[in-house]
Amino acid sequence: MKRLLSLDGGGIRGIFSVAILERIENILRERHAPENPNFVLADYFDFIGGNSTGAIIAAMLCKGMSVQEVRESYEQLGPIVFRRKPFWQSWRSFYGSAAFTKLLKENFSESSGKPMTLGSSQLRTCLMLVMRNGTTGSTWPITNHPEARYNRRSPDNNDPTNLDIPLWQLIRASAAAPAFFPTELVKLHSPDSGKEQQFEFIDGAVSPYNNPAVAMYLAATLPAYEMNFPAGVDELSICSVGTGRIPITYAPGELGHINVLGGGLRALKGLMDSVLVEQDKLCRVLGKTVCGAVIDGELDALMEGGLERFLYCRYQHQFTEEEIENCRQETGSTHPFELSDLPSVPKLLEIGRKYAEETVKPEHLP
Repeated sequence: MKRLLSLDGGGIRGIFSVAILERIENILRERHAPENPNFVLADYFDFIGGNSTGAIIAAMLCKGMSVQEVRESYEQLGPIVFRRKPFWQSWRSFYGSAAFTKLLKENFSESSGKPMTLGSSQLRTCLMLVMRNGTTGSTWPITNHPEARYNRRSPDNNDPTNLDIPLWQLIRASAAAPAFFPTELVKLHSPDSGKEQQFEFIDGAVSPYNNPAVAMYLAATLPAYEMNFPAGVDELSICSVGTGRIPITYAPGELGHINVLGGGLRALKGLMDSVLVEQDKLCRVLGKTVCGAVIDGELDALMEGGLERFLYCRYQHQFTEEEIENCRQETGSTHPFELSDLPSVPKLLEIGRKYAEETVKPEHLP
C-alpha cells in the first residue's frame, strides 16, 4: 500500500497539525519499535505534501526529522518569522522575509553548506509543495518525482530542471501569504524557450489547494504525472491533517458597515475556509472515509457512498467559542488562533494534543 500525508496551510496554527503528527508518530513507533526504535514518519509515508506552513512541515518530515525535531524547529521559527515591521515599512506586507529566508536556508542545506535542492538525496520520500505562480496565473503543485515532466533530465542534456531549484526558495514561495509576507521571485529555466525566466510566486492558499489532499491524489495516480501509484482502498491511503478552523461568521447587516479593506480580508478568509471544506468533501466522495467530522447538516460526515479510490482520514478541529475565550484570558492574546498570533501557540499545542488523543486511532493508519 502507498500512503500519502497531506498538510494544510494555516500560519502559526501549523503547531496544531504538529500535535496531531506527534500522536501519529507515537502510534507508528509502538507498532514498529522492535525493528526500528528511531521510526519517523518518512519511514511510513511514501508521499508527503503541504501548502504554506504545511509545506515547511512536509519538507522537514521528508528530510527524516522526527516530529519532536519539527516541533522544536517550528517553535524557534515562529517568533523570528512573525516579527512585525515598523508601521512605516508595512504598507506592502506586515512581516519581512529576510529572517524567514535565513532560517529556511539554515534548515535546508547540504552537509557541504550548499543549498538543498528539490532533487536532493536527503529527501527520503516524495514531496509536494503547493504555490501559485503569479507570473503565469497558474497553481503549481510541484513535486520532486524524477519522472515528472519538468523534472526529467535526458542523458544528453545538462540543462537545469525544477529539481535544481533550491528547496528553501520553493518553501518560501509556498508560504508567501498575501499581506503577511512579500512574494518570492524565482529564476527558472524554461524548457520551451531554453532561456532562464523570472517568476513571482505567492502562497498556495490563493489556490484551490490550501488543503492539498486532492492535488496529491491526482499527482499520485494520473498517468501524466508519471508517479503511477495504484488506486483502491487496499492500495492507497490518504491522511489529511488540518490546522484547525475558526468560524468565519457575520451578524446580519455587519458586512454593510465595515470598510473595504476589512470586508475584503474577511471575504478572503471565508473563501479559503470554504475551499478547505470543499477539498475535504471531494476526498470523501472519491475515497472511503474512516475518520472525519460532519461536513454539513445535509451531508453529515459522508462516511459511506464514496468511490473507494483510496482510504481517507481527515483530522480537523473547529475551535469553540470557549476555547477562543480561554486562550484570550490565559495568554492575553487579542486575536486567538489567528494566522500570526504567537501567544496562541501553547494553547494550540494543548488543544491539538487533546484532540489527537481522542481522535487519532491505530486503525486509521493501515
